[in-house]
Amino acid sequence: MPRELTVTARYPHDADQVFARALSFAEMAEATRGVAIYRNMPEGDMAQGETYVIDVLVWRVMHNPHYTVHVETVNHAERRVQSREEGWMIRKWDHTLTVDPLKGGGCLWTDRLEIDCSWATGFMTWVARILYRTRHRNRQGAEITARVRRI
Repeated sequence: MPRELTVTARYPHDADQVFARALSFAEMAEATRGVAIYRNMPEGDMAQGETYVIDVLVWRVMHNPHYTVHVETVNHAERRVQSREEGWMIRKWDHTLTVDPLKGGGCLWTDRLEIDCSWATGFMTWVARILYRTRHRNRQGAEITARVRRI
């Protein structure tokens, strides 16, 4: 049964600046240090309509070669990115990333994922929860939350 994972973190920085960093492949790889290694990572930023094929190694034992990321939307005005991702065992990994300004300053970064990995959905949702929380900790995010629900 598919699951929805929502991970949020607060940042004391301007929402536009945080969103600009969120588009960077290099920043994502750095934020995931200690959990995942990316090979064949593109340079630069994610671009709307582009499809990227990356080799991902999680905890040096879970290898997902030819992981495909199709970036459907990059909306700078709304600070929103939507991607559809898939790879070995991963039927569906739909990711919506938003960065919203907060009253009084700072911003809230939200990662919302729909995950379907057949019989391994529960396990892969657990992996995603660790991966995304680690990214926010490595970025110095605060008040990090993670919620999972069946969909």
